[in-house]
Amino acid sequence: MNPENKAPHTTPVKGIVSGVEVALVGLAFSFFALAGSQGEARPLVVYALLLTWLLAVLAVGLTQRPWLAAGYLLALGIIIRLAYLAERRMGSDVLSVTWEAIDVTLDGGNPYTHTYAQSIPPGQNPFAYPPGNLLFYLPGFLLGDVRATEIFSSAVVLVGLIWAAWLIRNDWPIAAMGVYAAAPSLIALATDNSNDTSAGALLFVSALLLLLARRQSSAWLLLLAALAMGEALAFKLYMLPFWPFFIAYLASQHWRLSWASSPNRTLTVPAWLAYAGASAAFVAVVTLPFFLRSPQGFVDSLTTWSSASIHPIAGWNVWAFLGSWRGWDIEGALGENLSRIDVGLMAAAIVIGLLLGVRRPSRALLMGVGVWFVLMFFARWTTYAYFAGVAPVVLLIPFADRLVERPEGHVEAERPAPAPIRANPPW
Repeated sequence: MNPENKAPHTTPVKGIVSGVEVALVGLAFSFFALAGSQGEARPLVVYALLLTWLLAVLAVGLTQRPWLAAGYLLALGIIIRLAYLAERRMGSDVLSVTWEAIDVTLDGGNPYTHTYAQSIPPGQNPFAYPPGNLLFYLPGFLLGDVRATEIFSSAVVLVGLIWAAWLIRNDWPIAAMGVYAAAPSLIALATDNSNDTSAGALLFVSALLLLLARRQSSAWLLLLAALAMGEALAFKLYMLPFWPFFIAYLASQHWRLSWASSPNRTLTVPAWLAYAGASAAFVAVVTLPFFLRSPQGFVDSLTTWSSASIHPIAGWNVWAFLGSWRGWDIEGALGENLSRIDVGLMAAAIVIGLLLGVRRPSRALLMGVGVWFVLMFFARWTTYAYFAGVAPVVLLIPFADRLVERPEGHVEAERPAPAPIRANPPW
């Protein structure tokens, strides 16, 4: 958002969209996403927010202050999710099992060999996530409601988009806020007892911190980005496709970090190595105690996604499409090879992406998203809930290159400061 909270151009200029116009686009996204069908059941507060939408549009248009739209969308995104959370619409057993897993762990038990009464059906599904999941939801457990953690995660993404708008002095992230705040699927997935909203928030935070670390050439921000990425990797396995591209981007920057290891000696390491090492170390510290306690139980639980008995072919993937279209018995023909094909294609896509190069942060995010979809589209089970895990980063891609541009007055030794940032659309 521009520093004066007004449209950056008082006179229309061809090819330039003002901040107010962009903010109004974000508000339009929110209204038409929420409107739905006339007979759709919704909490009363949602009706109220839809009716006050016109007031937000008038306030932004008359005052020429885009930040009013940002504030409205932030409130809308949080309030609507809280309203649906209160209705307790359960579409998944994930957070119920997570609650039980944390309880078992705190009682000294092993969450990877425990039989879960909260799973659907009871006793059939294990805790299928790495231990970073337990760590992330521990505060919610101690406060008595792990499901509310998803609302917090949604708010983090919305605040992050506001921060991005302020940093790049551009209001297009407000349009992205309209999508994230009001998309019905993202609202449902933040309140249906699944954990993909938090997975997406973790990945978003790790990516945003990485971009800001490069922007400021800050070793401390890079360390925070690495720890956030480590938590994302230790939270859900499908975060893996992004990690090599983030590392490759840093390697392409020829950025080195220096620490004074002693009064007369300075330790210098490449930024990519420090980032990779810190994130890998975090994963190891969180994961190894559980793995060493029961290697077989740990591996069996985390590879549940490859089991035909628990996860038959279903959802948004190539195999379900071919089975419906051609009537092929893909399970009978390929069986357990489906998982090998999926992982093999993911690995091949990562190699191809790295060979193509990732010198720009937007390319790193784009390649990560592309490989993530390869993994999802060739998996045996692809619930639409997974898409909440990638949506925030998709919305960040258009602004990634702008976010690493140094602010005016900051000059780095190896190259001059960039030209002033214009407020035109990122594309």
